[in-house]
Amino acid sequence: MPPRRQPTARQARLGIELRKLREAAGLEATEAASLLGVNSVQMSQIESGIAGVSEERLRRLAAHYSCSDEELISSLVKMATDRTHGWWEEHRGHLPTPFLDLAELEHHATFLREVQFLYIPGPLQTENYARAVFS
Repeated sequence: MPPRRQPTARQARLGIELRKLREAAGLEATEAASLLGVNSVQMSQIESGIAGVSEERLRRLAAHYSCSDEELISSLVKMATDRTHGWWEEHRGHLPTPFLDLAELEHHATFLREVQFLYIPGPLQTENYARAVFS
C-alpha cells in the first residue's frame, strides 16, 4: 500500500503512541524495524502515521515493547483498523484535512466538555476604576 500524503489525526496519534511505547522500551527505530522485518524508513512512516500497520504487527510490536496493558493495546488496534467512513469522507479532497479530522473526532466523541470565559473590559481591570464603580 502506498504511503499516505497526509495522515488523519487518528493515524498520527497512533504513530505517536507507538513511538512512545518504543522509546519507553529503550529501543531504536532500526531495532523495532528489524522486529517487524521492515526497514527504518517504513518504521518511521508507521510512527508518523504515513503508513498503516496491521493488527498482527501492532500486537507483535507491543509484545516486543513489553507492553502488558491489554486495554491500551486494544485501543491502538482499534485506531489502526477502524475503517469508519462517515459523512465527512465524501468531502475529502474538497475540505482541508483538519476539518475532516474534527468531524471524525466529533463522530467518535462520547462526551462534550465546554469551557466559557468571561470577558472583562479593560477599564474594569484596574483597581481604581473598580473602586469608583462600586462606591
